[in-house]
Amino acid sequence: MSNHARIRDREATEKLKEIVKHQGICMMITNVDEHPTNSRPMGVGEVDDEGNFLFLTLRTSRKYADVTKDPRVYLYFANPGDQEFLSVLGTAEVLNDMAKKKDLWNPLAKAWVPDGVENPDLRVMKVVPQDGYYWDTRDGKVVAAVKIAFALITGKTSDDGGVEGRVKV
Repeated sequence: MSNHARIRDREATEKLKEIVKHQGICMMITNVDEHPTNSRPMGVGEVDDEGNFLFLTLRTSRKYADVTKDPRVYLYFANPGDQEFLSVLGTAEVLNDMAKKKDLWNPLAKAWVPDGVENPDLRVMKVVPQDGYYWDTRDGKVVAAVKIAFALITGKTSDDGGVEGRVKV
C-alpha cells in the first residue's frame, strides 16, 4: 500500500463517485512539467472506497511511459448538463493485479485491448488524489453542504449562484 494521503471523509468519496457516475470520461494530463503536456480522454473504471481513481491502461502506452518518469497527473471532469466540474491533481501508480483488471474490464475496453483482459501488457493505473477543485450549482444535485473534502475542505459561494471550493489533502 502506498504512503500517499487517502480521502478520509466518506462524504467526499461518495461525491467523487457521484461525479464519475455522471461523467465517467475525463481528460488525463501527464508530462506535467513539459510543454506541451500530454493529454488524452480516459474512461474511469471506478473510484474505490479510498477515493482513488482506477483506469485500465497498457504498459506500451505513452501515458504509461509518462507516469514512470513523473507520476503526477491531472484529471479534468466536465458534466455541463448538471454543471458539475472537477479537477484533480494526483499521483499515479501502476498495478498488475489480475483480479482488479477483471473487475474493471468492460466491452468498451476491447476497442483498445482486442485480445482481452489476459493481454500481458494490460495494467491498472491508480490515481491517488493529492489536491483538487470542483464546481457545482445550487440548482444541480445537493452538494451535501459542499463537503467534498480529502481531509479538509474550504468552500465558498460564488457570485454566479454556483458552489465552488478547493479540495486538498
